[in-house]
Amino acid sequence: MAMRNAQLNTAFESPRTADSRYASLDGLRGVASLIVVGYHAHLVVPAVSAIYVDKVAPDAFTPEWWLYATPLRLLFAGHEAVLVFFVLSGFVLTLPLLVRASTARSTVAYYGRRVVRLYLPVWGALLFALTLALAVPRDPSVGGWLGSHLPPTVHDVRQDAVLLFGTSNLDSPLWSLTWEVWFSLLLPLIFVLIRVTRAQRWWWATIPVLIGLSTLARFDGVRASLPSSWLTADMLEYLPVFGIGMLLAFQKERIRAAASRIRVWWPIVAGALLLTVSPTLVAPPGWGPRQAGGYVLSLVGVTVIVALAFIGPLRRPLEARPVQWAGRRSFSIYLVHEPIIVATALVVGVSGWRPWIAVAILLVPVVLVIAHWFYDAVERPSIGLSRRVGRLITSALPERNRHAEAGEQHLNSADDDEGPEVSTSGPSPVFPLPDLDSNQEPAG
Repeated sequence: MAMRNAQLNTAFESPRTADSRYASLDGLRGVASLIVVGYHAHLVVPAVSAIYVDKVAPDAFTPEWWLYATPLRLLFAGHEAVLVFFVLSGFVLTLPLLVRASTARSTVAYYGRRVVRLYLPVWGALLFALTLALAVPRDPSVGGWLGSHLPPTVHDVRQDAVLLFGTSNLDSPLWSLTWEVWFSLLLPLIFVLIRVTRAQRWWWATIPVLIGLSTLARFDGVRASLPSSWLTADMLEYLPVFGIGMLLAFQKERIRAAASRIRVWWPIVAGALLLTVSPTLVAPPGWGPRQAGGYVLSLVGVTVIVALAFIGPLRRPLEARPVQWAGRRSFSIYLVHEPIIVATALVVGVSGWRPWIAVAILLVPVVLVIAHWFYDAVERPSIGLSRRVGRLITSALPERNRHAEAGEQHLNSADDDEGPEVSTSGPSPVFPLPDLDSNQEPAG
């Protein structure tokens, strides 16, 4: 056992090469996307829908009780999986800013790449969802979560295509892309704010503050008091979650060093998983102080899980080939699965657990096959196009004086606790981190 722990710790401390990537984060994203698929698949059942939509506590020892009020909910923790996506986005998109100073040209290129990378797959998913909704008409009379999927309108499609001001239920997972886009737009500003306030030095205090801000949005009185609360309430709830990921990126080497001193991991892993699903373990469905307390614990669990994914024993299983396959296609899985589930449930006519369980199990490979097709046809081309857009913007904008950029990089790194991750020699710096347009990007 001691030898195994020594090998694990040696692996945590191994230096990263210039072309390495956080493969385990891809794996975590793949697992999270599959959990969201399971969440929506079992939400079709009216008894489960009553819990999440109508906030009705399940009867003890029923199937829905086991899947909601016990640790088995880890398999269907859809909202918590989205929180993982948000923390991952904050982490991954901050990494390039830690190794090279931002300039006007790099910032414009970042926006160009990011918009293409997010919006093209979303528009492809909208077309796919619209096609299914027209082929299998939505039926509000069925009630519950399934009945909340209304027949699409032109307004719905237009709103979903823009993303910035909310989404419809044509493809309901798109709601999280609203906050991915907002965070992507605000990222340079938030990064400067972190630097100016030196929040990265006080990360151990800043992360609890961010958790507290996010939790405030769980209270109706706070939400109602905000201007344009239909937008700003969820902004208050979710943007701090991205900020947690940003602070983890600042402290990644310190976290890795701390991990090298840990000898027993299972209590940390088990504790993080239980904290993540704690809202339904400690409080009934609904809103209130107890539910808010559970949400605080859940965010703590999510934060620890993301940290464990790149420094802990979760790395090895997350880097397994099947998990990596899902991770590379996680965005596509996330975008296309829900219209497939809704259309199938409407055709079958779900009234209970049977025969839906058998249908749902058979749907999983169908979702994966279609997601693979969508990845090849839409997402992967969008990755290539986003890179070309970035190069085009970079070549079109005038280059700043290289000495001035070097001085700016020095200033940008001076306040960092650990300094720049790499030094550069020559005109092109080496980036030991995932490309902004790689599959490390958030599924949302």
